[in-house]
Amino acid sequence: MRMTKFALAAAALAALLTFAACGSTSSTSSGTTSNAAAASAPAAAPSSASTVSGQPITVGFVCSCTGPLATTIGRSEDVIQAWAKWTNAHGGLDGHPVKVIAIDDGQDPAKGLEAVKSLVQRDRVMAIVGQESLTSESWAKYISSTGVPVVGGQPVDTPFLTNPDFFVSGSNLLMNLFGQVELAKQTGKRHLGLFYCAETPVCAQAPALIGALAKPMGIAVTSERVSSTAPSYIAPCLSLKQHGVDSVIVAMNSTIVPRVLDACAQQGYHPVNLASSATTERSWTKDANLDGSLVAAANADYTDQSVPGVKSFTDALNQYVPGLTGSSQYSWGYLDMWAGGELFAAAAKAAKLTPTSTPADVKKGLYALRNETLDGLAPPLTYVPGRPGFPACYFQAKLTNGEFAPLGGDKPVCAPPAVIKQLAAALGG
Repeated sequence: MRMTKFALAAAALAALLTFAACGSTSSTSSGTTSNAAAASAPAAAPSSASTVSGQPITVGFVCSCTGPLATTIGRSEDVIQAWAKWTNAHGGLDGHPVKVIAIDDGQDPAKGLEAVKSLVQRDRVMAIVGQESLTSESWAKYISSTGVPVVGGQPVDTPFLTNPDFFVSGSNLLMNLFGQVELAKQTGKRHLGLFYCAETPVCAQAPALIGALAKPMGIAVTSERVSSTAPSYIAPCLSLKQHGVDSVIVAMNSTIVPRVLDACAQQGYHPVNLASSATTERSWTKDANLDGSLVAAANADYTDQSVPGVKSFTDALNQYVPGLTGSSQYSWGYLDMWAGGELFAAAAKAAKLTPTSTPADVKKGLYALRNETLDGLAPPLTYVPGRPGFPACYFQAKLTNGEFAPLGGDKPVCAPPAVIKQLAAALGG
């Protein structure tokens, strides 16, 4: 598929969001089981007795659990294994147990490709499920050559926009960005400020992409290029204030966002913070200057247990990964991963998968889904052979009084058909 300049900018911004999500660095070693972040975490509770037995349906999972993002996604393997245990304790996949073979790539592209080849060639997995690998672009072409589908995971990854063998389990990168700008419009904001990183060349693509989304909504954009190591953000804050900016997107390391908004607040400047769920973190709830932040989310609010799918997610983590839901690591990223597992479960039910089913059978199950919401976890999901999935909706949330809370009853907000047509056209249809 031939991508336009707009789509290339979107792909570049996916890398920017990866940079923006980065927190403190951790060990960069890799392994196939436990990860470094889990070493100091509470031990998982013993698995409850499974209600299913026999040969399992085997799937693969890849994460960057011990790379630079270990402090943010280091418990990913625990979460996907909790999904498997929870699924098996509740009847399995149409009566068959599910087995997850997990590999940590340490955020090393070469190890990511090696991991996926091992899962496909040695372990004969029928799908990669809920992937949390930050190296997916290094192995996307390979996995497509095998016919093995990638079912859900972090939905802002570029392959979910461009590769029909990647089946997104939430709103994608472009819908998240559209949602951030739309939130500005809905709240009456007319001038958006963009802070973007100076360290990574790809960040320079951000102003053009945000501008392209904002212009049709009548929203002006003013950008400031800043460094994550800057001793102060007072100068760029004053610049945006002087330009009349009333809302901001801080497309930087998520730990830098509070520093930027704190610097602005010191000058009596309080623009509304617009964020993507992919770049939020729990520490924001402790900073009063981030209160009122608006979030465009790929999946439902990860704390909203009124949503049946979120309640199952929370109950499973409390049972199998005790302590995680109360930790500083707990965030939307783990729900995105869980949604990938639930998407595979929905496909398994639709296709009546068995341990001898093939990757092609998994795809048949995915193509059979129509407006699937995974018990409220996801926007309506439908897939068409040969095309990447493009959910037309996203979720909205607000950071209020130290808690992320859903807006609009945690129901997905859908973009107008004309907007979807525009975004799809930008990706070559």
